[in-house]
Amino acid sequence: MSQPRSPLLAAALASALVLSMSACAGPADEESSPGAQSSSPASTPTPSATTTSDSPSSEPTPTPTPTSTAPAGPAITIKIAGDKVTPNAKEIDLRRGEPLLMTITSDRPGQLHVHSKPEQYVDFKAGTSQQELVIKTPGVVEAEEHDTSAVVAVITVK
Repeated sequence: MSQPRSPLLAAALASALVLSMSACAGPADEESSPGAQSSSPASTPTPSATTTSDSPSSEPTPTPTPTSTAPAGPAITIKIAGDKVTPNAKEIDLRRGEPLLMTITSDRPGQLHVHSKPEQYVDFKAGTSQQELVIKTPGVVEAEEHDTSAVVAVITVK
């Protein structure tokens, strides 16, 4: 006989808990009875409102987190395997002073030669590394892998 009462008692306690929590969720100047429910949806969830199990909409919505894998500005991925260099003369547009993020994966150390004014050299090691390139003078600039003279990018700086 005690088993049929246990689920009823648990349900009654859960209902009382939900009702007591929802009665505390509203502003202090609002008058409502513990059993009354508003017909309009709650505009701002409160900590006690998120603990009710009335509907799925009472669950808190997770805040999206920004991804850190996407670069904030222009980017290029350069791959070097022996004498093979990619990409080949990739066209990139930059504003003066805007950084270009370069991710370089190479099986050997080397250097990129950037034909800007003034000229720039970007050293890289074997493995994967990231470098930023900033060009301050407008014009069309070629970036080449120094050992092979392969043109990796043609950069238009405005």
